[in-house]
Formats: sequence, C-alpha cells, structure tokens
Amino acid sequence: MRSYVRAEIERFLRAVDLALKRPATVVVIGGGAAALKYRIDDPTTDIDNFNALGADLRRAIDAARKATGLAMPFEQSGVADGPYDFEDRLLRAMPRLARLTVLVPERHDLALMKAVRGDQADFAKLHAIHERKPFDLSVLLRRYEEEMGHVVIDPRRLRGNFLALVESLFPEAVPLVEKALDRPDQRSQLDAFLASQASLKKRPRSPRRPGPE
Repeated sequence: MRSYVRAEIERFLRAVDLALKRPATVVVIGGGAAALKYRIDDPTTDIDNFNALGADLRRAIDAARKATGLAMPFEQSGVADGPYDFEDRLLRAMPRLARLTVLVPERHDLALMKAVRGDQADFAKLHAIHERKPFDLSVLLRRYEEEMGHVVIDPRRLRGNFLALVESLFPEAVPLVEKALDRPDQRSQLDAFLASQASLKKRPRSPRRPGPE
C-alpha cells in the first residue's frame, strides 16, 4: 500500500481546501495527526478522520485526488476511540487554510487513542513525539483513569495496552504505574516519582559554556 509523507498530506489538504465550496471541519487522528501537528516524518498510508465526511467534503476530496495525482485514502476511521473529553482539547493544524478547518487531538489524547489499538508502530510514532517534547505521565495516567471507562474494549486489554504505552515512553515507571493501578490506595511511590519528574521540568537549564574561539 502506498505511503504518504507530511509534505504530501499537506499538499493534498491544501487542494481539498481549494476545492471546497463551503467551510468544512475534519478531525484528523492517527498518523496524519502525528505528521500535521507534531511534525513526525514517518509515512502514513491514509488520513483517518474521527467524524463522518459530508457530501461537499467528499467532492472536494475527489477533486484533490485529481488535482494532485495523490490517490490518498481519506475516510472516517472504522475503529477510533479516546478520552471522554478529547474533543474539548482539539488543536488546529494548517491554520492558513481558508475553508477547511483541520483539527487534531492534543498529544496526550492522541497517545491514549493509540493505546486503544496497542500497535507497536503507533507507539514508535508516539516515542518520536516524546523525544521532541516529553509527554507528562501524570496527565496520561489521570486521563486513563478518569476518561477511558467508556471505551468499547476489554478492560484487561486496555490496561495491558496502556502499560505498553507507558513502557514505550517511561520504562522506569512501569512497575510503579502497575502497582498504583492494582492498589489505588498505595500509590505513594508513584506520586513521588511524578513529583520528581515535575521538578525536573521546572529546573532551569544550565547556560551553555562558550566554546573555544
């Protein structure tokens, strides 16, 4: 299957924007979101949209395929779920488009969406995002505990996928997170770890020493 890089996705969406007759909004998830908002260059095979596509948007997509020569799949995702309030935290990508509003999940929400599927290739993309700007484990854990209860998946599988996500981003924290999930009343060690992570973020960076001239 053909894969598409970020530049091709952006060119395709600009063509969709030009072909639209009225404003439209898409919520891009998956690899498309990682590319458009979080600048991850791993190719993706399609553009997954969280919501259904209207008739005018479908016509614009067909026109964009002809205009660009890119036969890019662009459909509503058949299997997609995420934190309960993720739509309240959506972020805009490609803000200069005139008629097409492109929204993507906030990165912690995107990570939890990927955890629902539990695919290692998805975790690799998340790790690349993490290297650019680290995720906050406390945010991931809070949203997992408070906003993922509605997800249609075996809770044991979701828990395993979440721990796999934590392992890919914070391997040293997996035993603490697992213990805290098993015994919510005994999470002092995890809280201490999260506090140490927060203090590291607040610590100012040491100024770079000038090199020899």
